[in-house]
Amino acid sequence: MEYVIGDDLLQQQGLKRTKLRMALLDCFLNTKHALSYPDIKQMLGEGVDRSTLYRNLAAFEEADIIHRIYDQSGVAKYAFGKVHDHGRDHAHFVCEQCETVYCMEKATTVDINVPKGFKTKTIQTIIRGICSDC
Repeated sequence: MEYVIGDDLLQQQGLKRTKLRMALLDCFLNTKHALSYPDIKQMLGEGVDRSTLYRNLAAFEEADIIHRIYDQSGVAKYAFGKVHDHGRDHAHFVCEQCETVYCMEKATTVDINVPKGFKTKTIQTIIRGICSDC
């Protein structure tokens, strides 16, 4: 699926256009890596209410505009695009120096057989190393 950007994307996903949502969408469109809450807060400025920002991140995630990734320390980071658009349960690269998280669109997770009665929801593969910027 190809994304329609801006107002059309919000409308397509059933979200109303607000100043914050447009600014939040701009953050994701202009960043090549996953963003943590502090990263996003810094990009948007101090005038953004914490609860409002978290609600909008949740709305974007529910509408499949972004997806959530947990880094090596368990901190949630958000990246533009549905998980399915990047490849079902795609891998993520975590730089051990700068702690930046990147979606590895062509790298898929391994297939793991879980015991009978267990239901897998997602598998998250983390590749650790040093990114090209470091």
